[in-house]
Amino acid sequence: MGFNPLDHKGMPLDKQLRSTKEMVSEPYDARDIEPYAHCRIIAMNGIEVESIMFSHNFNRRIDLPEVKQKLAEGRRIEQQQQQRAVNWLIPATESTLEITIGYEQLAVDLTAWIARCEPDPYLTQVYEFGLLEDFDHLYRYAKSLRTARGQKADAVVQQLTEVMPGRPTTQHHRHPDNSIRKHYNKHTADPLSRLHALTITSAEQQTMNFYMNIGNRFLEPAARQLYAEIGMIEEQRATSCVATTDASRQKCFLPSFRTY
Repeated sequence: MGFNPLDHKGMPLDKQLRSTKEMVSEPYDARDIEPYAHCRIIAMNGIEVESIMFSHNFNRRIDLPEVKQKLAEGRRIEQQQQQRAVNWLIPATESTLEITIGYEQLAVDLTAWIARCEPDPYLTQVYEFGLLEDFDHLYRYAKSLRTARGQKADAVVQQLTEVMPGRPTTQHHRHPDNSIRKHYNKHTADPLSRLHALTITSAEQQTMNFYMNIGNRFLEPAARQLYAEIGMIEEQRATSCVATTDASRQKCFLPSFRTY
């Protein structure tokens, strides 16, 4: 069933405040959750975090008290209604590697779907290029899960996403200049292209932040190195995705995107 937000009456911000008990939801059962429900929780958390960080960045660039007040009010509600309520659904019983597999399953399937539906051929190439990297990240983390815990990634992805090698991670490292992509034209871009760029940017930034903060929690040197390496690649991916949303100019003089 389709969902049209314009068909639903909004709720005033002052009616959306929650108590701490209302914010902290009962976590899901890691043994029973449907894989795509797991992916949606991760994606929604990334979107809410991006919204909050965008609001903070916007706040630093203006000097209008009334606007700053509205931004602050919006951030308070966003943290309560989604970022806290959604992210706190993840249980403490789920291992970091299992959550990581969920992050990479989301990256593979979301990127594949967006590339399939993207109306702009250039942006399609950008997403398909990154998809090959996501496949390899999922494959490497799946091997790490098998080595560390003797557990197959199929227990997490439940065969909805194929775990297979992609472009080898050794080939992902590139000069920062090569992570910059052409942005869409803000005057002519299809609305779907805008939504795709914003959604994939939120997901990539959330993954980048997750790996930067969680990779040091492992004792095994191999696991720490794995998170450090793939975390670097996620920063490149976030750079590429952010570049597609930059519409400050109508023309871009960067060389055309090429796949390898």
